[in-house]
Amino acid sequence: MKRLLYAALSLLFPVALYAQTTVHGTISDQRTGSPIAGATVSARATDASTTTDASGSFTLTSARSITRVSVYAVGYDSKEVTVTDPSEPLHVRLAPSATELPGVQVVGRAAAPSVGILTRHDLERSTGLSLENSINTLPGVFMQSRTPWGGARITIRGYYPSTSGNSPNSNGLGYQVFLNDIPLTDATGTTILDDVDYSALGNVEVIKGPASSQYGSFIGGAVKLTTARPVPGQKSITQQVTGGSDGLLRTNTTLQAAGASSDLTLNYGHQEYDSFRPHSGSRKEYVRGSADFRVGSNQTLSTYASYNRSFEELAGEIDSVDFYARRALSNDAYLANDSHINVTSFVAGATDRIRIGSSFTNQTTVFGSSRNSNQPFAHGFTDNNQVNFGVRSAFGYTGRVGENVGVSGTLGGIVQRSNVATNGVFIIPAPPFPQRPTTQQNFAVNASIFTEWSFELPGEVTLTAGGSLNRNKFAIRNMLKGNQVSDTTELMVKTFDWVFTPRIAVSREFGGNGSVYASVSSGYTPPLLSNAIANDGTVDLTLDPERAVQYEVGANVSLLDGRLSGQVALFDVENTDKLVTQTVNSVRFTTNAGKQRDRGAEVALSYLAVNSPTGALSTLRPWVSYSYTDAKFIEFKSDNNNDAATVDFSGNAVPRVPRNMFNAGIDVAAANGLYLNSTYQYVDKVPVTFDNSTHVRSYDLLGAEVGVRREVAGNWLLDVSAGGQNLMGSTNYSFLFVGPDYAGLAQPQDGGHGDGYIIPGAYDATFYGSVGLTYRF
Repeated sequence: MKRLLYAALSLLFPVALYAQTTVHGTISDQRTGSPIAGATVSARATDASTTTDASGSFTLTSARSITRVSVYAVGYDSKEVTVTDPSEPLHVRLAPSATELPGVQVVGRAAAPSVGILTRHDLERSTGLSLENSINTLPGVFMQSRTPWGGARITIRGYYPSTSGNSPNSNGLGYQVFLNDIPLTDATGTTILDDVDYSALGNVEVIKGPASSQYGSFIGGAVKLTTARPVPGQKSITQQVTGGSDGLLRTNTTLQAAGASSDLTLNYGHQEYDSFRPHSGSRKEYVRGSADFRVGSNQTLSTYASYNRSFEELAGEIDSVDFYARRALSNDAYLANDSHINVTSFVAGATDRIRIGSSFTNQTTVFGSSRNSNQPFAHGFTDNNQVNFGVRSAFGYTGRVGENVGVSGTLGGIVQRSNVATNGVFIIPAPPFPQRPTTQQNFAVNASIFTEWSFELPGEVTLTAGGSLNRNKFAIRNMLKGNQVSDTTELMVKTFDWVFTPRIAVSREFGGNGSVYASVSSGYTPPLLSNAIANDGTVDLTLDPERAVQYEVGANVSLLDGRLSGQVALFDVENTDKLVTQTVNSVRFTTNAGKQRDRGAEVALSYLAVNSPTGALSTLRPWVSYSYTDAKFIEFKSDNNNDAATVDFSGNAVPRVPRNMFNAGIDVAAANGLYLNSTYQYVDKVPVTFDNSTHVRSYDLLGAEVGVRREVAGNWLLDVSAGGQNLMGSTNYSFLFVGPDYAGLAQPQDGGHGDGYIIPGAYDATFYGSVGLTYRF
């Protein structure tokens, strides 16, 4: 009897082995080509299911034959794919859902922190030419600009570094920005966004705080920009023209083509703007090309290159008297120096994605950029010539430990170098400028080794742990001392110690209806080159990076078949070693001595009240988002001398961080192509001085856009829209300068330098109209 049983088992085992099927592949965004992490891939006939890792890869194994798989991801239309040959990888591109929720945080399955997501729909809520209007709808994010179309800086959860001692008014510091996996933040830690064409973007992701081991662990966080890609199987040419108030004129010409194994995008954009106040106009040109190729069944190559020119006039800051009198004035000191910033840049990169076997992947990006800028400002000038280059590579793994634990992880590294030649003088007479010597020849190198692993445990629990090991190196050849050219050729080098920034998170899902999570992560922000140079030209190589630990708990919910979506996050960011100013024997320099603590809450809610593609009213969706940020100095002083002249700012609110920000909107769409988008924003009053003696009042903004998008004459697609911003004529600002006290910001008669501290936004409502015509071959 036993022999018969053994014989039967020996016959059945090969059958069971043959029936077992393994399917692997990648899931990506149809518009951008970006990998979609946390997407669910299932074979319903076999009850087998898995999720994609950070690189969008998956491996699905079943004891039964798999002939079809279903793919689902939050914010995307579900898709079913037929499996014809399990040995060939599936490359599935999901289309963003027409009912995707705008301005809402997304919490992934792999115990991800709260992440702000902007879709193409969000980016087009107004003109589509500026990121500021869209990104400020995300809770905890506040973007400001020194000019109407440039000089941007992004504050995330109340953090910005005190980069110039006690005057943190520089652009783009404390966070990192990537465009198509290419770092726009250079190795010195500075981010310039004047030359980024926001109209080309298809997706923006904001990682809030030092919550991702894979993107540098800067205290502010990371911003990932991704350009839109062509629709698969379609060739088209699009001409778009946008015009509006204050001389706005923008043209975009775009050629797109996508076949079975490749796609191509070419774009040329030209933009002009006169502005609502004197000497604040701009001109921009963008030339961009991107292409994606499927090299083999397991490999793709993505390329990107752009040439950009940006010219922004600087009208300067004004004081509160002129601001609240709604005077469209420019600062006399800026006018006298014909202040402006002229940027010419070239950015290029290539990303190779390859699958190695059924469990391993690799993504490697090689990148390079150059930027030349010229900036006369109120009391000086800066010329900057810069070259950046580097490589980022990450290996991914997806598999299982036993039957009940899924494992996915990433191990990689990035290295980047920036060579910088700077000419500049501060506090110079009126034009003509003196001879411009090369005052500094510097370089910076940063490197990071990172890893992050997620374990899907029984009971819908996911544990994520990771960390990054970071190192920075600066070299300064300073040839200007005391505003006099020096003969020195000494190269002073500062190599920072390795900094380890770990993170751990845990999440629990509830049957697809929601989840809760908690995380602890650490981060750092290295000093800038300029921090090391004292006012007498000497260099201090003893500075340490600013450090921080972020604690976060949150939850998200999806009810009523996904029509009602909500998220909440509570955070506590404790920042130490903040940079402050110290003066000894009339020499002013920067040192580590400060502490800051930011606590807050972020909430987002969206309800799809109507979702009827065939009805007269196809979409009706109201949404709201709110952030509360209590940012305070714990230990922070006017200097670190601790003498009678030292002012202690401890316990005061951090300037330029609104305690309350509220956004609300409504999206309406009809089956005949008509659509309406409206957005309201409230920004609370903020202090502008470290002693909190001076505040700028709260303001609110209302914007709306109405349009029609429909096919005409077969292959033609017409999109016509018109809209307005600041429809209530609110007195609002686009940028605030901050300082230790009012005297540092006021007019000369009040003991200040005369430059004021407010960059006003347009006082009155502005309007625009846009026409886009696409021909599809």
